[in-house]
Amino acid sequence: MTARVPRTIILALGCLGVASLVGCNTASSQADHAQAERIRADLTPELDTLHQRPDDMSNAMTIMADENGRMFWQDMGRVFYTDRPSRLTREPVPW
Repeated sequence: MTARVPRTIILALGCLGVASLVGCNTASSQADHAQAERIRADLTPELDTLHQRPDDMSNAMTIMADENGRMFWQDMGRVFYTDRPSRLTREPVPW
């Protein structure tokens, strides 16, 4: 009986050692492994900033360029005094 206890302990330790050398692999093929690597490389591929997609960024840049252009021409109208009607007209101009 005393010889059986050490054998059980040795067998349990041996099984534990073999089990510790075994790993898990969820990728069943190279394509699955490549997809997992792409996901790990960029977890949010649809976002450019913390909350904007590439389309949102393009829209923001387009709106910004349009507003800057319109503000530039408005400023040019102020510089060359074309933003108000002429005061030389005969009719009174409500300005």
